[in-house]
Amino acid sequence: MNLLGARWLASANRWAGDAFRAWRSGQLAAIEVGGRFAVVRVLDQQLGIAALRDMQAAGVVTGPVLCDDRRLAVEFLIAARRDEPWQIRDSLLIGRSAGSFPAITVPMPGPGLPGVDGRTWLVPPTGLPPLTHPHDLASALRRARTPRRRARQLAR
Repeated sequence: MNLLGARWLASANRWAGDAFRAWRSGQLAAIEVGGRFAVVRVLDQQLGIAALRDMQAAGVVTGPVLCDDRRLAVEFLIAARRDEPWQIRDSLLIGRSAGSFPAITVPMPGPGLPGVDGRTWLVPPTGLPPLTHPHDLASALRRARTPRRRARQLAR
């Protein structure tokens, strides 16, 4: 377990102890989104993983990243966005709106820990900055899509 990363995640909740109780019992913990960070859910798992690899290869620092095998999606924790719309195809922004606090469910963070219910950390939170910058993620998603588009065209 990464205690610093777990504390950082749990502190996004109004009641941090709820997350630790869930993790101690081997379950996913609901973590509130929109205050400390927002989440971009990439709805195409291969595209999301390709974007992560693109950023890592370019030396771009990323924040925590989750893989969701049930939804076949990848979720990036990004700096909370207040004014800028997110308009990147095949993805959606999850954040606070009109007083609501949506949540994502996450396994206990830590390198090498098993996933729970198909959710696994690709990049676990460390409890230290930074989060993935939204512009870096948008650029990586665009770049990751280009070779796939070409491959589809060649297959026709």
